[in-house]
Formats: sequence, C-alpha cells, structure tokens
Amino acid sequence: MKPSEKIKLLGFKSMAEVAASVGEPRNNLIRWNDTKPRRLELILKGLVFERMNAQLNGVFDGIEEDEEGFE
Repeated sequence: MKPSEKIKLLGFKSMAEVAASVGEPRNNLIRWNDTKPRRLELILKGLVFERMNAQLNGVFDGIEEDEEGFE
C-alpha cells in the first residue's frame, strides 16, 4: 500500500499534512515506507494518538466545567 493511501485511511488530508506535522519532507515518508516501514507506522500511530488525545481532552475539559456547578 502506498504511504498516501495509509495516510488517507487514517483520516489525514494529505501527505503534506503529515509531513508538516512531523517536520520531515514528503520524500522521507515515501522512502521510509519502503526502507523503514515500522518507523513510518510508529510515526503515523503517534499522530493518530495525538489527534485522539486532543479530542478526548476537549471532551473531558467540557465535563469538568459542567461539574463545577455541582460541587
């Protein structure tokens, strides 16, 4: 599978978005897919985790604000 296909399946808009997030050129992501697939996998998993963590924190921050009135 091409790295661009993996990236889209994980919900990212483009290779450019991922490259900017990790501070690496697109060509490195393509090369890692061929030569170091585990590295690319871990980087993508980390980005997905960061996105999910931010969403979860947003939800729980909202809950804490709602509960302040009940104490």
